[in-house]
Amino acid sequence: MYMKLVYRSIIVAAFLLLNMSCGKLELLKNAQLEAVNAGKDLKNMTISDFLSVDHSNDLTKLSLYAEAIKHAGLMEFFDQPGDYTLLFLSDQAVTIMVNSLGYKTISDIPPVVLKNILSDNIFKGRLHSFDLALNETKKFETINGSFIYFTRSNTSSDEYVLTANKSSDLSSPSAIIRTQNLEFSNGIAHVTDQFTFYKLIDAVPDAPSGTVGEKTDTSYVSKDLFIQNGTANRDKNFNNTTSIDMKNSNGKDVSVDRMGLFQFPLQVPSFGNKIGLAKLNFYVYFTGIASTLSVYKGSDVDFNEALVTFTTAPTYDRVSIGNTSLKASFSGWVSVDVTSTVNQLYGNSKSFINVLMNHNTDNFVKIYPREFSSGKYKSYLTITSPPKSILTIINLNTVNANGVTGITVLNGNQLKMGGTDDKNITYNITKIPSNGFLVKYGIPLSLNSSFSQTDLDKGAIKYLYAGTGTADELELEAKDQNGGYYAGSLKLNFNIQ
Repeated sequence: MYMKLVYRSIIVAAFLLLNMSCGKLELLKNAQLEAVNAGKDLKNMTISDFLSVDHSNDLTKLSLYAEAIKHAGLMEFFDQPGDYTLLFLSDQAVTIMVNSLGYKTISDIPPVVLKNILSDNIFKGRLHSFDLALNETKKFETINGSFIYFTRSNTSSDEYVLTANKSSDLSSPSAIIRTQNLEFSNGIAHVTDQFTFYKLIDAVPDAPSGTVGEKTDTSYVSKDLFIQNGTANRDKNFNNTTSIDMKNSNGKDVSVDRMGLFQFPLQVPSFGNKIGLAKLNFYVYFTGIASTLSVYKGSDVDFNEALVTFTTAPTYDRVSIGNTSLKASFSGWVSVDVTSTVNQLYGNSKSFINVLMNHNTDNFVKIYPREFSSGKYKSYLTITSPPKSILTIINLNTVNANGVTGITVLNGNQLKMGGTDDKNITYNITKIPSNGFLVKYGIPLSLNSSFSQTDLDKGAIKYLYAGTGTADELELEAKDQNGGYYAGSLKLNFNIQ
């Protein structure tokens, strides 16, 4: 059985017939003016029917996505009548997703965690690429209460370039659609090779004010360079003494992707085990256009600065540990709060932190390496002792968690501190739930990780019920922008309903 996908382009009707084995799906061009006639083979199929076909040996590269949908318990959901739009993730995108969630295989991921993150890319109603005007972006609420953005743009040869989550509101990576407008009986799908999810730009706390920690330890960067992607460059070393270049292709041409790679030693604090603030400080000497610079934690492996390449560099997930906004033509010192990550590393007795950096525009941001100008501009990490806290409790109430869907969005009615602006209030996790998972934008939060009051306000924090037990609890400590900790532990109880 072969399926024929008929295209009507802007100039003439064109057909792309890419024959594959039984049940195969042809690759689609982006350029099209009217609906794709997917033929009765697809239009008579439910989404579940299509994903139930073995795609492990065809060009669709959707076998892992089908496995993920099944493991998440969503296969039966998409066997019912309805109208949905889905973002299908190719095998490549699913692999990135699994790593970003902190697991090795799909089967390792708790079903409710997988269900939640996949639901970030599913919403009610059908969206075709041609439903959007040129350069129009639309925002849709997803079935799990998050949001997804779709943007239509063009190139000199393609009037219908569709991109998911291309928005200045987000810090998560966008995803270019490589196959669009697949019509099923109960929905429409678009396919991407890139993992994307809903993650707003983190609120940046105010600079410390009033009383701050009495002691500050400083650790200077020990290794820094940039790494570059692309067939011709991913196995080359770009260590130099003049510039650390960063550039984002936005998925168009990975050969221009450049990321900063840094390593900072973690020395035992001189003031004891409690850390008030930990900040990365680096000097940006060139900003081409306004950008959001994101910081990622690299895996805990050492590397040789003179030999490391894009291929051999420490791996990292797609969840930033901090970010900062840069105006066009900005130059100067920049700091990013990484307190939560440094706390986790100290808790695990690590002796260094690997950091990777990039930004969200197809233009350069450049940082001076440690050797430049005799080390005058070298990056450094500051760790400060905690002062007395300015925080007070406003709300600490039992959460009635949804035991049916398994997904509960937390908010300030359940947990809220006062004494400073919400963006300045951070909660560190000292005890994780035993019957479920706490996630931030779908990514599981581990012991010693953190989230902010603003994250709660934005609906970024969810409790995911694992399916057993009638109650649960989460223990936290609250910290203000000065690094001061609220006296005593905060216990948030969950009643599973």
